[in-house]
Amino acid sequence: MPPFYPNIITLKSGSRVDDAIDSISAKLPSGWGIKDSYCELNLENKGFSCAFRSNWYCRLPGNNDVTGHLNPKYQIEKVITHSELNQWIAAWGESDEVFNTSLLNNKSVEFVYLKHNNEIVSGLAINISGDSVGISNTFGSPDALVHCVALVSEMYPAKGIVGYGDKAEFEILSKIGFQEIGELQVWLHD
Repeated sequence: MPPFYPNIITLKSGSRVDDAIDSISAKLPSGWGIKDSYCELNLENKGFSCAFRSNWYCRLPGNNDVTGHLNPKYQIEKVITHSELNQWIAAWGESDEVFNTSLLNNKSVEFVYLKHNNEIVSGLAINISGDSVGISNTFGSPDALVHCVALVSEMYPAKGIVGYGDKAEFEILSKIGFQEIGELQVWLHD
């Protein structure tokens, strides 16, 4: 798995991960992870530490009146080249090439960013799947982040948008129709 991505993800409430842990634990270095999508697991007795808890949020399609949150000083751009991906990664706050450039050829994954005065001020990753658009790896000031997500909703008006973040991020996105829908947690193996 790429850095910052879990090796196991629970996809439904009541999931059991004991067998999966036992089958892969010896094959992976310390630090591998599990995303507990329903915040139900307690893995401390299995050699894991909770890296963070967070909140799922969503915005339903049809709730697209975001014009009051758009600021003409920003322009949205899509990452197309390897160089632009590295600039996006640096603006996100990482210095290494944490994402493989093969992602740029994956039609279901996009990286977008806002520029102001030729500087990247906000961005996020998009994962398109069925009737929804997942957003992750968000960064930027509250104003720029709201603008960035509002533009994503305009890009995909018929799709729901889902993501997760802390309470502060949710409060920002609630201004453009996002609702909190549950908790999750990520566990890392010691």
